Amino acid sequence: MNNLIALDKSSSPKLEKQKLEREWEKFIIGTNSSPNIRSLMHDSWQRCLEFGISPLQSKTSINLSEDQVKEYISSDPLFRTIKPVFEKLKDMYMDTGHLITFCNNSGDIVSIDGDLSLMLKAEDMNFVAGSSWAEIDAGTNAIGTALATGSPIQVFAGEHFCHEVQKWTCSAAPIRDPATQEILGVIDMTGLWAVNDPYFLSVVTSSAQDAARLLRNQLNLEHFKLLEYYQSQIISQQSKSYIAVLDRSWKVIKASPFLYEQGLISPNHFFVNALSLSLSLKSKTHWEMEHCKGIWRFELTPYIYGGIPIGAVVNVIPPFQTRGKDISFDTKNALAGVMDGISLSLSSKNSKNVIPISNHKDKTNINKWSKGTEFYKAVFDHNPDGIFFFDLQVTLIDVNPSLERMIGYSVEELRKITLLSLVLPEYQENVLGHFAKAMKGIPQEYEVAVKHKKGYRIDIKIRNSPIFIDNEIVGIYGVVNDITKNKEMEEDLQLTKQQLDLFLKNTVDSIVIFDLQCNVIKVNEAFEKVFGWTEHEVIGRPLSIIPDYLVEEFTETLKKILNSGYVLSFETIRQHKDGSLIDVFKFVSPIVNAKGQVSAFVSILRDISERKKMEEALKESEKRLRTLINAMPDVILFKDGEGRWLEANDHTLTCFQFENIPYQGKTNRELAIHNEFVRETLNFCEQSDQRAWENGRITRSEEMFPLPDGKTIIFDVIKVPIFYPDGKRKGLVIIGRDITELKKTEELLIKSEKLAVVGQLSAGIAHEIRNPLTSIKGFLSLLRSSIDKNNERYLEVMVSEMNRIECITNQFMAVAKPQATSIQLQDLKILIEQVSVVIIPEAIMNNIQIIIQAEADISLIPCEENQLKQVFINIIKNAIEAMPMGGEIIVQINKADDHHVNIRFIDQGCGIPQERIPYLGEPFYTLKEKGTGLGLMICYKIIKEHQGTILIESEIDKGTTVDITLPISYINHD
Repeated sequence: MNNLIALDKSSSPKLEKQKLEREWEKFIIGTNSSPNIRSLMHDSWQRCLEFGISPLQSKTSINLSEDQVKEYISSDPLFRTIKPVFEKLKDMYMDTGHLITFCNNSGDIVSIDGDLSLMLKAEDMNFVAGSSWAEIDAGTNAIGTALATGSPIQVFAGEHFCHEVQKWTCSAAPIRDPATQEILGVIDMTGLWAVNDPYFLSVVTSSAQDAARLLRNQLNLEHFKLLEYYQSQIISQQSKSYIAVLDRSWKVIKASPFLYEQGLISPNHFFVNALSLSLSLKSKTHWEMEHCKGIWRFELTPYIYGGIPIGAVVNVIPPFQTRGKDISFDTKNALAGVMDGISLSLSSKNSKNVIPISNHKDKTNINKWSKGTEFYKAVFDHNPDGIFFFDLQVTLIDVNPSLERMIGYSVEELRKITLLSLVLPEYQENVLGHFAKAMKGIPQEYEVAVKHKKGYRIDIKIRNSPIFIDNEIVGIYGVVNDITKNKEMEEDLQLTKQQLDLFLKNTVDSIVIFDLQCNVIKVNEAFEKVFGWTEHEVIGRPLSIIPDYLVEEFTETLKKILNSGYVLSFETIRQHKDGSLIDVFKFVSPIVNAKGQVSAFVSILRDISERKKMEEALKESEKRLRTLINAMPDVILFKDGEGRWLEANDHTLTCFQFENIPYQGKTNRELAIHNEFVRETLNFCEQSDQRAWENGRITRSEEMFPLPDGKTIIFDVIKVPIFYPDGKRKGLVIIGRDITELKKTEELLIKSEKLAVVGQLSAGIAHEIRNPLTSIKGFLSLLRSSIDKNNERYLEVMVSEMNRIECITNQFMAVAKPQATSIQLQDLKILIEQVSVVIIPEAIMNNIQIIIQAEADISLIPCEENQLKQVFINIIKNAIEAMPMGGEIIVQINKADDHHVNIRFIDQGCGIPQERIPYLGEPFYTLKEKGTGLGLMICYKIIKEHQGTILIESEIDKGTTVDITLPISYINHD
């Protein structure tokens, strides 16, 4: 394996990552103490073992609080100097899939920025502001190892000592102080291992070099200011002391030649035998030393430029000027003096903060300082930020109008109260600490909450800085901003972040965040469960859950999101680790950076496989149910609670002729406009619907449905109302079955029962009448020989009436008892002509002409000759009786089809009312004044026995048509 794996662009990152992981495993379990890795990495791994770091450690520690990070950023001169380099690095490489970080010389992250998606992922290992990445806390990593070695370095994937960090590759370069050569901090670029490129090591190295150039320029400026001050002091020096100016490294920049001559300054420009490096340049101090048989006194005063000590001025007093003075010193060693001054305790019950301060001058300095020119007064009075001034005794000097408006107090009121009385209790200790540091010359920036004069809370940001006069701190000033709204926004943002973290951890939906190259940045636990991939397996790699045949579609979807910036949601298919396909409902949202550019995507996937299976099963079940419903010859209709049609089967649509009508969502009244013929029926249905709702239970009724051909269908209708739990109407199920034939069967059954009664009655009547009738006819025959001619005509009338009575009794007997029939093939035309001969005299008497029209080649039909003649005679006689004014009776004989013959009788009589036609043929039902209602009944009976049918159609004042259909071949059912 190439030992320069992290810098080798030609090798395969994936293969090298796997090799490194194997080497790491061997090293951790102790089977290989000399892994095949770079020596720098091996040394770092050894240090990690010595530190006792767990290789399975998933998170590093947090060393700096949020306030400490803010203080560093606001007060550290190094960060302020190199900030332009850091910002430039972010601008150029924010979109490369890296987090840009800056760490202090302890390895603590003080600034981090990058894509939100990467930031979220980095939180898994505590790669956040305030976290420590020194090797002793986080194991081998670019930041800690760069601090340990003092050199730029790139640590790739498995080269990290801690397993969780192996998902990343980081490049870091240290920044040194050009004055002291100490490491001041580290610039780092961290990205997922798949974006590894040696180029990024050169990027951070170049940035560190840029930062070093800025620091050298700053150092040169500091040297210039120190030299400038030296020259001014030499010109104005009245005493006989000698002067030297030092930079931050205690190196002498310029000094009186006498000090070099006396050997007090070494050739490398440092004071000899001075404990200079152990003393601070931030406060005034002094020390003494024995040199050349005398005591030399050194008085050091920090040199302040821009509120920051950039060096010091040392006044050296020779021994001959210190004689007679009460000066104690150690003759063997240089003595470090103790800074003169007093301690001031700010007023606080619980405060133990003691603020050491330098010797202050007369209040004349303060007065002199407070008397500004009109120019500075205008800046003070009209500044939109609040400004206040305190002396070293924490006595309020002045506040500007902006601060008065901000907190509601006037300057006079503020002078009468203590400082801490405005600060909320939980912030008081913090305020005291910052004041103490500011009085020591360290600029401070912090946030506190104060109470407005009206009692409500105000969140403010304060920037405290020391006030220097003649390089001495004489007070502090503060610039105040009202950040109440910003704090509310921060709290909302923090709450949103917490909710987001909670959502990521607890949602059952899979979440994956990926960059513009579709490399995975972060996945949640649900993703691992649904798709089978662990986070470690997919981080930094292209999305592996998209089936090959959907890659092009997925690419087009991302293009749409990039162009529109919109969130898209859709159903699609994704692939499990084992290759199986999963139905998902997917949301894809762009993640936008500070520039408004899409930098990554977040995708939320919900596994809908079970839902899809249920939907398919439901569809299949619905399909079967619909097939069943549509196959039923019944009317099936579903309505909602407002009476709107929801679903109807095919038979319903056919009945109402709504096959091509968009019926769904419409009421009966709205549908009636599509078919005026059924308007009345629909209106009636609406009324019966209302009755069903009012009854609140299953309702059953019979409803008539007219057809365009004049016929009427009878439906047995069942209506089932459905209600919500609160009693509101939900829907109505309507089922209607055609019972027209059933009704006819019931009528036939009633007729049969009537016929049975008639038969029994007829037999009894005929039997009882025929016995005396026989006697009467016998006596009449005896009387015929003895009666005179004058009374003979009476006898004839009596005989005729007796014959008529006998005929009626014979009809009764025919109804009561079936007659023996002799079925033979007969010619219908001949039978009609024979009947015509019998009936023609009566027709002539009524001025009626009988016309016979017969087709040629009419087949012979099997029948009982006398019975058919009886039928034909009854029908023609009925026609004659219906034509008192005369006319024509037409008898037509033709073939109905290959198996039936039709005999049609057409008269020009008075006609029969439509409502009475259904009752024709019933026993004792007649339209004639002296009729019995048995004639047509017998006709129906005879034709039925011949397996034929009778159909009667009639129209008032136009006539009646009787169609008799008989089969050509006879089937004996006996």
